[in-house]
Amino acid sequence: MAHSPAKKIVFLGGGSTQFAPTLIVDFIHSRELYGSTIVLVDTNEAKLNTIFRLGKRLLEAGRADFKLESTANRCDALAGADFVIISVEVNRFPTWETDRRIPKEFGIEQSLGENGGPGGLFHAMRQIPGIVEICQDVERICPDALVLNLSNPMSRILQAVKDYTKVKIIGLCHEIADGNAYLSSILEMPESNLDVIAAGLNHFSWYLKIHDKQTGEDLYPKVRKLVPNNIHIDRLLVADLLRLSNHLCVTSDSHVGEYLKDGHVWRTGWGPEMEPFDFFAYYLTYVKGIEERVQSLIAGEFPAEEYIEKRSGEIVTDIIAAAVQGREQRFHAFNLTNDGYISNLPSACVVEVPGWVSGKRFGGEPVGHLPPVLAGWCHLQTAIHCLNAKAAVEGDRQAALDALLLDPVVPDRLTAEQCLEAMLKANRAYLPRFFT
Repeated sequence: MAHSPAKKIVFLGGGSTQFAPTLIVDFIHSRELYGSTIVLVDTNEAKLNTIFRLGKRLLEAGRADFKLESTANRCDALAGADFVIISVEVNRFPTWETDRRIPKEFGIEQSLGENGGPGGLFHAMRQIPGIVEICQDVERICPDALVLNLSNPMSRILQAVKDYTKVKIIGLCHEIADGNAYLSSILEMPESNLDVIAAGLNHFSWYLKIHDKQTGEDLYPKVRKLVPNNIHIDRLLVADLLRLSNHLCVTSDSHVGEYLKDGHVWRTGWGPEMEPFDFFAYYLTYVKGIEERVQSLIAGEFPAEEYIEKRSGEIVTDIIAAAVQGREQRFHAFNLTNDGYISNLPSACVVEVPGWVSGKRFGGEPVGHLPPVLAGWCHLQTAIHCLNAKAAVEGDRQAALDALLLDPVVPDRLTAEQCLEAMLKANRAYLPRFFT
């Protein structure tokens, strides 16, 4: 296969042990992009140097024709960039623990504290200023570059980027791949035979259509019968929401639960009583396993040739390859500014819908309207996300308070006010805009 013209691909968050090595593996499998330059950027130079050395080793093992560079200077990296990948976090795990602990002291229970509730609000408050600044640099230095965001909280970040910059940006999440794998499991059919359409918000999207690609059969009736008898520990709430709303949520319980009152309680009326599953503890264990694997790879205890055999399942390199090759390609889930894609959600909000790339052009696919209850749930969240964006960028306490007053996991107005002040105090070092 002939190589495409060489491109410059900048990866912000390039010192990450969780994502950078698997992204490099995906590039190794993307022969259409050979000859291009990948620039790893990170503020933590020690981690950056470690991943740079590991990346060189992986590319050599895969005999992949990429030039790999690294720098801590973001603006230098962005000069001449064709694609910018954002996967950054601000001191993630200590701040995540705070996002969970403080609301609990005020009686606020959260399923995960990452994308919704007070935890999601403050996660976004720490993330948004830096990412908006990155996008403002892109707008100034490489305005034609396509930005691909993987950082959470996805919808809140993209809302701020939309409101305060003009960059071309797509938000990407792999939850649709996990949801399709779940469908494949309960239907006992290959994922390749599934024809699905899902829409809503990131981590709060819903299957609108589930068909057999070969026969055209509507598989939703089967799904509604099978789910109650195939209860997965991470989809107890999902199963109950299917019973109540007649629609299946794409994500697992930990994510959908962030957007609903009492979403932290995962019990159903089917089968034996089951205790709620601690997804935060599970996630920490999962991440620890990833980091241990990467460290063993760095130490030479795990063979690079085996590590690069399998792709990550992310679609970053697929999008870049489609854009570079000039071919049209469809994808199950893009996070984009709503442009009529979901007819009964605000046009200025960020939604998750099927998307497409065709050369330098990209967009979403119109899916019509969401069923009333799903639209109502999503509409409330879009209002919260807009307030969160304003609060984070402008240091606006009233907007932050309004976001908590609307949030369904916050029980009352006094709790919202008290929790806000406590969390602002705990996050003072990260949120100078609120204290100047």
